[in-house]
Amino acid sequence: MATAAVELRVGFRFHPTEEELVNYYLNNKIQGHDFNDIIPEMDICSYEPWDLPGFSLIKSGQEWFYFSKPDYKFRNNRSRANRATERGFWKITGKEREIKARESKAVVGKKRTLTFYKGKVRRGQKNNWVIHEYYIPETLLPNAAKQRDFVLCRLKKKDENTEIGACDEGEPRTNDQSDFENLLALVHTAGVPEENTRPEEILGSLFSSRASPELPQSDDYFSSMLRGNF
Repeated sequence: MATAAVELRVGFRFHPTEEELVNYYLNNKIQGHDFNDIIPEMDICSYEPWDLPGFSLIKSGQEWFYFSKPDYKFRNNRSRANRATERGFWKITGKEREIKARESKAVVGKKRTLTFYKGKVRRGQKNNWVIHEYYIPETLLPNAAKQRDFVLCRLKKKDENTEIGACDEGEPRTNDQSDFENLLALVHTAGVPEENTRPEEILGSLFSSRASPELPQSDDYFSSMLRGNF
C-alpha cells in the first residue's frame, strides 16, 4: 500500500544534518528499521532525475530524499556500481567526504557527489541535477555481511544559471572573495608582516600599531571595522 505524501505547514522543513542522515536514518535502515512514512525506498536509476521529485513523501523545499540499494557491477566488489538510466547516467564528481559526529568527531559515514549527464557515457551532457549519496563503509558496521545494503540519496536541482564544477561537491562555483581574503588584502596595504597569517594575529598587529594605517576608502566590512566605524 502506497504511503501518502506529507505536506508540511508553511515555514516547516525536513532539513536533517548530514550526521543525522547517516547516523540515524541510514544506520537504522541498514539494521532493519524502515522510515516509509518519511523517506521512500526506490531504485534511483529506474527513473530520470526530473521524475524523482514526484515520488518524494515530504513536499518541502528543493531537496528530496530516498533510500536505494546499489546495483553493483560485481557481486564481490562494492567499489563499482551501475548508475545508468534510460536517458543518461550518474557520474561521481569531486572527492569523497567523511561525515563526522559533531561531538566525538568520529567518522560515522561517507558522502559521494553524483552529477547527472544526459546521453551516452563518452558524449554525455552535464546538467543541473545532483545527488549526495551517503553510505556507511563495511568497516563501520558490525556484522555487515548480515545486514541490508542501502545508500541514502539527497537529490537537488541547481539553478539553471549556476555552474556546477567537477570538484566542488555539487555546490555553485563562485568568483567572490572570502572575508578572510579581503582582510589579507588590507594587511598588505597596512604593512603588517606577512608571517601573521591568522585573523587574530592580523587584527592584533593592526590595532597595536601606534600610527593608524592608511586603509583604502572602500565600503567593505573589514575597512569599516578597522576605521572604528562599527
